[in-house]
Amino acid sequence: MNHIYWDVDKISMLTDRMNAANHSHGMIQFFLCPEDKLNIKVSNKSIEARAVFVNANIMHSFKTDGKICFTSVIEPASSIGISLSQLMNENDYYALKDEKIKEINENVINMVDDFTKEPYFKLMESLSKGLGLKGTEVILDDRVLELLGMLEHCTCHDHSIDTYADKLCISSSRLSHIFVEEIGIPLKKYLILHQLERAFSLILQGSRITDAALEAGFDTPSHFASTVKRLMGLPARNTIKDSGFLKVY
Repeated sequence: MNHIYWDVDKISMLTDRMNAANHSHGMIQFFLCPEDKLNIKVSNKSIEARAVFVNANIMHSFKTDGKICFTSVIEPASSIGISLSQLMNENDYYALKDEKIKEINENVINMVDDFTKEPYFKLMESLSKGLGLKGTEVILDDRVLELLGMLEHCTCHDHSIDTYADKLCISSSRLSHIFVEEIGIPLKKYLILHQLERAFSLILQGSRITDAALEAGFDTPSHFASTVKRLMGLPARNTIKDSGFLKVY
């Protein structure tokens, strides 16, 4: 089983077949195993916990051993990423105490048989509650809304900020500023996540990896593969195999 949840500032998976060799990448990664303690090493140190956040650019390895696991890679520059960075305080990892994860565990278990948005939202709400994080409601600028609409129905290969700024009759710097201010993630990084999302969507609809990578605007299939590895910490083929895909924003 491999359920992929694609969010604005994070990519999550519910899986029982992850086997990630020692690696690091530029995202904060969250691991949770509702059935048992994690089989995870961080900076070559074995961690005994059910739920762990690993800081960006920290070496770690992990395997599920056939057990259900929820994992999420989180953009460090996003609102939740900044909060998590402050929580970890430059430590390599942060382990959640068992008393804080009961509700989180229940929500993960519910997601096994219910691959829809609602259980995912409940999980994220319980996770934020367990971490003491508070969400805020934002009324988006019309230009940001228009850009998000363009990306939602995107069929283009050019995903440069300049291209979208021209379409919106705004400077690239101004568009980048209001986007990060209201969405909580730099526009350049959001566009990379958008390209990944589009490539995964095409692949899971039946396209070959090569065709999907080029259609999504990556220079080469190897560029797509290296981006998946850098951001998600797993080879593209392993991530895609037997996967379901759900956009949750």
